[in-house]
Amino acid sequence: MRGSVRIVVVTMALAVVASACSSSSSSGGDTSSGATGTQGGTFSVANCEPATSLIPSNNYEGCGTQVFEVLWEPLMAFDENNNLIPDQADSVTPSSDGLTYTIKLKSGWTFHDGTPVDAQSYVDAWNYAADCTNGYILNSFFDKIVGYSDLNPSDCKDLKTHELTGLKVQDDTTFDVKLSAPFSQFPVTLTFDAYDPLPKAFFDDPDAFNEQPIGDGPYMMDGKWKHDESITVQRYEDFAGTPGSADKIVLKEYTGDAIWTDFQAGSVDIAPINSTHLLEAEQTYADSLQRFASSSFLYLGFPLYDPDFQNKELRQALSLALDRDAVIKALLPNETPATDLISPAIDGYREGACQYCTLNVDLAKQKFDDAGGFSGTLNLNIYADDPIIEQSAEAIRNQWQQNLGIDVKINAIPYNSWYGNTLNQKQDGVWFLDGWVMDYPSIQDYLTPLYGTTGSYNSTGYSNKQVDDLLKQGDEAPDVEAGLPIYQQADDLVLEDMPVIPWGYGGFNSVNTANVTNVVKDGPFDQWALEKVQVVQ
Repeated sequence: MRGSVRIVVVTMALAVVASACSSSSSSGGDTSSGATGTQGGTFSVANCEPATSLIPSNNYEGCGTQVFEVLWEPLMAFDENNNLIPDQADSVTPSSDGLTYTIKLKSGWTFHDGTPVDAQSYVDAWNYAADCTNGYILNSFFDKIVGYSDLNPSDCKDLKTHELTGLKVQDDTTFDVKLSAPFSQFPVTLTFDAYDPLPKAFFDDPDAFNEQPIGDGPYMMDGKWKHDESITVQRYEDFAGTPGSADKIVLKEYTGDAIWTDFQAGSVDIAPINSTHLLEAEQTYADSLQRFASSSFLYLGFPLYDPDFQNKELRQALSLALDRDAVIKALLPNETPATDLISPAIDGYREGACQYCTLNVDLAKQKFDDAGGFSGTLNLNIYADDPIIEQSAEAIRNQWQQNLGIDVKINAIPYNSWYGNTLNQKQDGVWFLDGWVMDYPSIQDYLTPLYGTTGSYNSTGYSNKQVDDLLKQGDEAPDVEAGLPIYQQADDLVLEDMPVIPWGYGGFNSVNTANVTNVVKDGPFDQWALEKVQVVQ
């Protein structure tokens, strides 16, 4: 039914559950060896503790994604052929100049507390997220709507308004969105969680709402969020769309390798499989193992706010000194080497676009010397509690030491600290691996958030006016196809500057017990369509 994008350390077991845009489509099929599921019953799925919140416009990482997939319904979605279609929207219609979109909602939809999902609930939610005084993580997703700058002055003080002037309610089921410039991909963005509506109960007490959110999707919260333990949802009987199959879903929250242990013991019905256990799963759980295409892009991020990493030739040298193919083949069978900043799943991807992404020790040494080398110890930060990631980091350290003579120290960062550190730039050194899963299927979404000067996940501190200008030109192209070559020019500039080292493209692998059937992926996005899963009874 719906999903959303989150930035994650996507090679880790937990990060594999991250997802992307909302979708009503599915892929895959019955994976329970011929078993037939029915309506009703309860099943469990491996997830992780959301690092920020359960409010859609204030969550930007993988652990909240699967929860939103069943708690909220998007305005737009994708059909089984991955064509963009209205979902909770009845229509999204642009004006002739592309500056105003009229959004017409389907009638009869309600939140889980019985209150109506109407135009005002969308406008109020968008205004709240766009208001800098609320400090919401997805604030920047509203920057193309007229009035955004008034809600986001440089000092975020003494606001004269708390409403986007570009939003106007026409009636209970209709509202207008006026953009500051044409953005041909705007309807696609409406598949993303940032644009979910919020009921009046949210504004009464946002903190309480976060512990037991009230959405408008096929499932509602069954009690409060049990932090570091589980989130349980039950079918919302008054859901206006296609109802969920199971009565209840328990999203169990895991860290480290406990997922695999619990799955083997039959304590969780659906689990992601990472590189650590992929080969074993192929042998032991071949009947239920599914290997889906993924939109995930993995990289090593540079702290450009650190003087040690200012020289792009140093960054290029570090990339050229790495043998990605060897490390991935030996340790990370869930991945394929990256040669672009864009996922192969996205229109605009170009194999081999990165000229510094294959091993070339001689050129690496030349660029390293031209950059003046690297003095002292280079910190390589990794996600803790994953032995495969640790082994991969060891391989990278050995290659940098052998090929460039750099002293490298590996620092393990706990999962719950990783997201805040990378986004808020609290930890010096190179990050391995950070990652990105699309918010919506667009080359723009792989570029603007990470490399735009004000990008919502610009964790490196990268800024290039030429890149910003090209991204703006791509946004304002007459259609998506016309914008592709412009975005690719920006892609080339970023690859030359190398604020990140492209590493690999992850996979989305899934196993399940015989207790469930119809375990399918949510269209092109990296999450399960949990509302479609059936319990075998």
